[in-house]
Amino acid sequence: MKSLTFQDLARLQLQNQFNVPGTEELKDPKKLYFITAIYATGSWTIQGKTLNQDPKFRPYTKNGNGPIQFLFPLCLEEATFSGVTEVSGFFIPATPIT
Repeated sequence: MKSLTFQDLARLQLQNQFNVPGTEELKDPKKLYFITAIYATGSWTIQGKTLNQDPKFRPYTKNGNGPIQFLFPLCLEEATFSGVTEVSGFFIPATPIT
């Protein structure tokens, strides 16, 4: 789990944008990732971990086909991708809770 602050979310959405290859793992313990879009030419899978309070709902898997822009960004602590060419989004700083 992570602790985070949404005090300046609008600025962070612009300041901390990223666009990375689909082969890159998003797993920095000091960041919370918001996936806004992916580019893929075929079927794809996102596997990650959410901040859900209930441990049963923390593992996250999403499948699809082709490019997609998420109306509401996917919020993940960490994520890996298969079949994805490019991932876009932003991150906000987060503090790991021990």
